Amino acid sequence: RRNMLNKKDLIEIIAKQQETTKVEAKKIVEAFTDGIKSIMKDNKSVNITGFAKFESKYKEAYKRVFGVTGELIEVPAHHVHKATLSKKIAE
Repeated sequence: RRNMLNKKDLIEIIAKQQETTKVEAKKIVEAFTDGIKSIMKDNKSVNITGFAKFESKYKEAYKRVFGVTGELIEVPAHHVHKATLSKKIAE
């Protein structure tokens, strides 16, 4: 038994639960993922209560040591994106 499901597996699960076709379920999955991508691309955050929080945080420029050479390098300012699952997911 495998522990990791893929997009195809998710589509099959949604099709069965919603009593719809795999084509329609695929549209649902892609609409959801495309929506999250567009929000994150605009460096915004979204919280889906009971599911996950998708955050975009701005990090100022900073300096760090490049481990291979020991050289001090400048890391430019950038946005960091992360997702945190809701504790309710495991229930």
